[in-house]
Amino acid sequence: MPPLQPRPGRAPLSLRRPTAVTTTANLVILGGYLLSGVVSARALGPAGRGQLTVVMLWSGLIHVVGTYGLQSSCSYHLARWPDRRTALVTWLGRIAIRQVLTMTAVSAAFLYWLRVRLHLTPVLTIESTTWPAAMTLVAYGASCAQGMADFRRFNLIRVISGATPAVLMIVGAVSLRLTPADAVAAYLVPAWCGAVIACAWLRQAAKAPWEDPLTRRERRAMLSYGRRSLASHSGLTLNNSSDQLTLALLVPASAVGLYTVSSTASSPLPFLIASFGMVGLPTVAALAGPAKAGATSRVLKRAACLLALAAPLLAALLPWCIPLLYGRRYSAAVVPAELLLLGRIFAAMTRVTDDLLRAHGLPGFGSIAQGAGAIVTITSTLLLARAAHPLAAVSAVSSLGFALTFFLALTRLWAATRRLVPGHAVRGGPVGRDTEGRAQDSV
Repeated sequence: MPPLQPRPGRAPLSLRRPTAVTTTANLVILGGYLLSGVVSARALGPAGRGQLTVVMLWSGLIHVVGTYGLQSSCSYHLARWPDRRTALVTWLGRIAIRQVLTMTAVSAAFLYWLRVRLHLTPVLTIESTTWPAAMTLVAYGASCAQGMADFRRFNLIRVISGATPAVLMIVGAVSLRLTPADAVAAYLVPAWCGAVIACAWLRQAAKAPWEDPLTRRERRAMLSYGRRSLASHSGLTLNNSSDQLTLALLVPASAVGLYTVSSTASSPLPFLIASFGMVGLPTVAALAGPAKAGATSRVLKRAACLLALAAPLLAALLPWCIPLLYGRRYSAAVVPAELLLLGRIFAAMTRVTDDLLRAHGLPGFGSIAQGAGAIVTITSTLLLARAAHPLAAVSAVSSLGFALTFFLALTRLWAATRRLVPGHAVRGGPVGRDTEGRAQDSV
């Protein structure tokens, strides 16, 4: 990365205060995520947990593809076009309605196929059809708040949908015999509560002083950024879950349940430092020139320092935490979890790097890096799923895929920031804003 630039007076504060608040929210969400994972794993057993995992992963993939990357485009352009926010939110609301209806229809058809293959109950199937729609509305509300640097609303929407399921899961496990359908309901009810809050806030934002509708050029810019973000987000989702999705087609649900516990136990690292990218995206996107390069370096270095402190501690805790929290039925998940932890270190830094690439107007390159990692993981999983120790082998190759993704993304970000430093400008003129304050985007 280029050397640090002199810090403007208020720049560190603009990063630190929202980062601290967002980190706290992420820790709350992480605690809820881990707690709900523990409760569901103990109550459902490996087979039931495997069914829940497959439904969650495919619903998430439908959501990511169905949004067309516009939630990322929304965050970026709200930060870059502060004078067009009302028009942008109004246009986005019409798009969101179409996407929600389309995703619900696609989800219904796909989950019917999963019901036949995995013998899902009718209640579980019907519940899950509305999951992508709820996630989409929550994502749009959070991304709009992020783009406007309103991190209070941003974190509120995320905490409601991300941390509340743990409470409902505990109540369900204590008061009745928890089933996969009950577990999905525990996730679904808070998601729709967050979606209602997000819709109410977006409707209020759309009623601000009237603005001319988005021009054709502005809509093209939104869709172009969204298209490139779609490739990046789809690659990210596929890279993060390709091992589990592929295993679900090759091994019994109980093996998928064991692997899911390994993945969940090693997952705190990306959550822990995700706030650096979440806050860094609108902050860095609003800057230009050497200030933009300096802010990018500071975000990466702070994320790396926190990761260096947290990773060894988590590695030491995993061997006794998994049997203690999840039960002795999941003792076989310890070795895969340790191997996956190596990959989670790279995945955590990749998540921050991807957000910074979007802040530099480069959302599309993440798809190349994530796609390369997913190809490595899927190919190796297909080859090693029948090995003597398949879960450990798949964990190792999954970590290799995460490492490849990070180094590719970091190389592209280094090239993007290097040309912002005087003396390293590339042919074609300065990088930053054009004459209208719009971003000059490229892959």
